[in-house]
This record gives sequence, structure tokens and C-alpha cells, in this order.
Amino acid sequence: MEQPPSADTLVPLLGDGSAVSRRTVKEALLTLGDGAIPALRHAADGPDAVLRARARQILIELRRRRGLQQLRELLVDPDASLEAGLLAIDEVLGAADPALDVAGQLDAWAAATRDRLDERASAEAAGAALRQVLAVEAGLRGAANDFHNSLHVSLTRAVEDRRGLPLTLCAVYALVGRRAGMEIALLPFPAHVLLMVRGESSQQVLDPYSGGAPLDEAACLARLRQLGVAPSSHWFEPAPDAEMLTRQLRNLAAAMRRHGRNRDAVEIMALLEHA
Repeated sequence: MEQPPSADTLVPLLGDGSAVSRRTVKEALLTLGDGAIPALRHAADGPDAVLRARARQILIELRRRRGLQQLRELLVDPDASLEAGLLAIDEVLGAADPALDVAGQLDAWAAATRDRLDERASAEAAGAALRQVLAVEAGLRGAANDFHNSLHVSLTRAVEDRRGLPLTLCAVYALVGRRAGMEIALLPFPAHVLLMVRGESSQQVLDPYSGGAPLDEAACLARLRQLGVAPSSHWFEPAPDAEMLTRQLRNLAAAMRRHGRNRDAVEIMALLEHA
């Protein structure tokens, strides 16, 4: 049986002058999937401007498909990792940046946070350490401008640009805090996710979107009243990562709709409907 052409053979053909030929080559490379990535990366960094552009387009599409498949698998896993889900979303968005070591940056922030903690730190001390490292030193803040931009959903962009949606920033705080050995949970407050840090004998609620500002119970209840939502212990119960991943995908779909990307929004919602 004749073997299909390799990626090394196919990639140079992306420079063909025939649009029909290029479409055929593109589909063959997409069919190869991850096996085509090394050859495409080589072309994407090569001297031929036309090949560079076309190889990069296919790499973006391959990452998008890979991200969608990862999300399909995570959405049926009740123990799904929020970090893995957010990185898969970045693949779909085209926001993943191979040059940026997201995990390495989270590790570095966690090490800096640990350096500010005693072995049995209170919730207040742990929250203060997170706020100092992430809000004061790193400059993480809510994305006040163009709030509904779909890229504010991105974990990678939040780490790079220091801006994001409430849930995205809560995720950054949680991932850093957990790496630093803290007990941290995301609270499913309506419209605006919050963070809970637990200590030996106390707990503290933080709002990473507002620079990690601590919130007492009265402030939390006031937020619920402003939204016309009845107070309930439910809002103070930790949300599983899987629930937060679903919520973030809904955020993404809503942002896409606001910017006229209805087809992309439908694709995201289809993931949730079939989970």
C-alpha cells in the first residue's frame, strides 16, 4: 500500500501557485495533526515569507483543533483541572505562546509568595502575601478597558499582560496559591467570581479583579444585594474546577457573540451541550 506523503514533503507545496493545490496540501497536513507540527514550525521560522505565513495559519488551526479536543475530554471529567482547561482555551483562541512559559511564571510567583509566609500562616497573612506578589509587584488587575474582549478569558494573556476577567484572575491567584501550599477555593458568586483563602483557624475572601482586595461578609452580602440576588450559603461554598471551567467557556461564548463571532460562540456552546 502506498504511504501518504510526509509533512516534510507536503509543507514546501504550500508555496504552490494553485489555490486548489494549496487547499489539498492544507487538508493533508491537518489530517496528519500533531505529526505535521515539526515541519510546519520549521517553515514558520524559515526564510520564505509566503511559506512562513501559510505554515503559521495551519499551526493555529491545528492548535485550535487540539484545544477543542482537550476541552471535550475535560468537560466529561468531574475532576478536570482548571489550569489544563484554561490552557486548552488558549489553544482554541490562538493565545497560547510557545515563547511564554506560563507554568514557569506561576511557579516563580508561588516561590515569591512562599518566601513571605510562615509555616502556619493565617488566612489573612496568606491573602496579604498573594496580594503583595500578584497585585502590587506583578501588577495584576481587572480588565476595565474592553472588558468583553475574548482574550481577557485567556490565562496566557493574563500572565503576559497582567489583565483579565474576574474568573481568569481568580484562577491565577488560585494556581499560584496552591503551588505555594495554600488551601484556596473559587467562590461561584454571580457575575463576579471571588477567591477564598483558608488558614489554620480562619478564612478570607479576596477580589483579585480589584487588586486582591479583602472582603468581609458584609461586603459580600452587599454585592449580592446590588445584583438582586438572595443571600445563600451556596455562594460561599467552593466551586469545583470543572464548574469554573464550564463558567469560563460561557464567558468566552458571550464575549464572542458581543464581537460578532457567532459561529465561534456556537462551537463553544456545542462543547457544553454535548459534555
